[in-house]
Amino acid sequence: MHRPESPDGRPKRQRLLSVDFWRGLALLTIFINHVPGNVFVHLTHRNYGFSDATEIFVMLAGVAAALAYLPRFREGKALATSFRILQRAFQLYMAHIVLIVFSGAIIAYTVNRTGDSRFLEAFRLDILINDTIGGLIGLATLSLQPSYLDILPLYIVLVVAAPLLLLLARCSMGLTVAASVGLYVVAQFVPLHLVTFPASGLWFLNPFCWQLLFVIGLAIGRMILDGRSVPRSRVLLAAALAYLAIAAAWIVSGFVPSWNLAPLPVFLWEFNKTDLFLPRLLHVLALSYVATYLPTEHWLRSVAWLRPFAVLGRHSLPVFALGTVLAINGQMMRALHGGSLVMDVVLIGSGVLLLFACAGVLEWNRLGQADRRIGSGAVQPR
Repeated sequence: MHRPESPDGRPKRQRLLSVDFWRGLALLTIFINHVPGNVFVHLTHRNYGFSDATEIFVMLAGVAAALAYLPRFREGKALATSFRILQRAFQLYMAHIVLIVFSGAIIAYTVNRTGDSRFLEAFRLDILINDTIGGLIGLATLSLQPSYLDILPLYIVLVVAAPLLLLLARCSMGLTVAASVGLYVVAQFVPLHLVTFPASGLWFLNPFCWQLLFVIGLAIGRMILDGRSVPRSRVLLAAALAYLAIAAAWIVSGFVPSWNLAPLPVFLWEFNKTDLFLPRLLHVLALSYVATYLPTEHWLRSVAWLRPFAVLGRHSLPVFALGTVLAINGQMMRALHGGSLVMDVVLIGSGVLLLFACAGVLEWNRLGQADRRIGSGAVQPR
C-alpha cells in the first residue's frame, strides 16, 4: 500500500489519532467540570490528583502546534506560516468575544427571570452594566475575564507567541525548553502577570507560567515529527505511578497539611493553578508519561467506538465553544430549577450528545470537502 502524498510529491505524515483523542477527552472533562455540583463532576480526574483537564488541553495544544506548523518552519516558510498562526489567533479571539456575548445573554436571561443580579456578579459580568465603557475596553483587550471564560485568553497569548517559539524550536529545542523553564522560574519569584481591567486583578491563568506546559507540548510534537518516542524507563514509570498514587490518596482523603516548608519557594509545594505550581505541573507530566505506555493509537485504529472522541479533538475550537455555552446554560438551569440526579443526567447527557453531534457534522463536512477536491482534480486520489 502506498502512503498518501502531499502536493509536492513527498509522503504525507499520517495524523496521530491519539493526540486528538486525549484532546477530545479533555474537552468533555472541561464541559462537565464547568457545571459545578453535578454528579458527574466526581468522575473527572481532578478529583484524584493535583491537575485537571486545563493542563492536558494546554500541553496538547503545544503538541498540535508543533505537528501543524513546525514542518513548514523547517522548510523555510516561517513568514507565511506565522501569518497563518496569527490568523488562527484571530479566530480564537473572535470565538472568545462571541462566547462572552452568548454566555452573557444566557446569564442575563436568568437575571431577567429571577430579578437577581448576583448571577452577573458571580460571573464577573456586572462590570458591563456598572462600567460599560471600561467593560468594553476590557472585552476588546482580553482583560475582562468572566468566570469559566478564562481559558481562551491564555490560549490566544500562547498562539501569538507560537511563531517565536517555533523559530527557536527549529534551531534548538533544548534552548527553547531551557528559556521556557527560565521564564517559568522567574515568574514564580518576580510578579510577572497580566492584569484585568476595569476591575483590578490578575489573569486567572498566568501565561508567563503556563507557557512552559505549551513548550513541553512543542518538544513532544518535535519528537513525534523526528520519529522519536519518549524514552522508556522502568524507574521513571514507577516514579510516575507512585506520584499519581500519592496525589490520588492526598486529594481523595482531603488531607490538608499543617506544615510550612518555608524558606523553600512556595511554588515547589503548594497547588496554585494560576501560576501552575510545580505539583500540578509534575502531575500532568506523570499522567502523560504513563499514557505513553498505553497502545492508544492501536486502540483508536482498531476499535470503532473510540474514534468519535478523536473527532471531538480534531474540531477542538467549535467543540470547546459549544461546550462552554452548554455549561453556562447548565449552570443557569440548575440555578432556576434546582440540582437533582435527573436534571444532571439530562443536562450532561444531552450536552455530551450535542458535542459529539457538532463534531460529527463538522467531520462530515470536512470529508465532503475533501471528496469534492478529489472529484475536481485538485487532489489526486491514491
